[in-house]
Amino acid sequence: CEDMVDVRRLKMLQMVQLFKCEDDALQAVEWLSELLDALLKTHVRLGDESQETRTMLDKHKKFVDVAQSTYDYGRQLLQATVVLCQSLRCTTRSSGDTLPRLNRVWKQFTVTADERQQRLELALNFHTIAERVLQQERVEVESLDEVDSSGRTLLDRLALPIIFPDGSEQFFGTPSDTAATAEGVRERLLLIEERRLQLQEARLLNNEEDEEEAVNGLEGRLDVIGEELSEKEEQDEEEKETEHQDEDLERATQNC
Repeated sequence: CEDMVDVRRLKMLQMVQLFKCEDDALQAVEWLSELLDALLKTHVRLGDESQETRTMLDKHKKFVDVAQSTYDYGRQLLQATVVLCQSLRCTTRSSGDTLPRLNRVWKQFTVTADERQQRLELALNFHTIAERVLQQERVEVESLDEVDSSGRTLLDRLALPIIFPDGSEQFFGTPSDTAATAEGVRERLLLIEERRLQLQEARLLNNEEDEEEAVNGLEGRLDVIGEELSEKEEQDEEEKETEHQDEDLERATQNC
């Protein structure tokens, strides 16, 4: 009778442990869902400069590590429920629901986290090359084109939704949040466009100076040619005058 009581007590403890694992696994699913919701609703900004974006990227990676730990914890709890159910020869209350929910939320989170990371990396690249170009005293058109292309790519990416594995779509934050993020990118693109206009004006000014130098050089050359022609004409007149004098002298000699 005492042995039966001990066995019964052990089974009751296992049942309590089973219920605890099931509840904790459900809690892990809820935690992961809350992390996904926070990622979609509050992790919207991409930073206004490269250092801020780099900090956001580091925080995002830590955030993903927390979600990974939560998912692994839920998986371990569900594996423990399977072992306990086999020992107790019973079925778990959440045997057909918790694991699919956990996997579904995790897949949605990974898709969202990957998209968030790619957008941050695009923003970091855009801000880095934009800051480098804006700090340079002399800049090439190719560098301005690179910044403009990077910014346009980022703006196009912000307008796209996140597509989950089940085909559903979701956006980061509200439309106003997206518009505010895009506005920061457009402001930098305007600075790049101003720099492009300055470069074009400088090139036009240089071209005008070159043309003026060419005109001045041509005028100088024409003056030199004119002087040479004048000297040539004077020499020709002197030669003609000398020839006339020689002819007169020759006639005078013959008359004598």
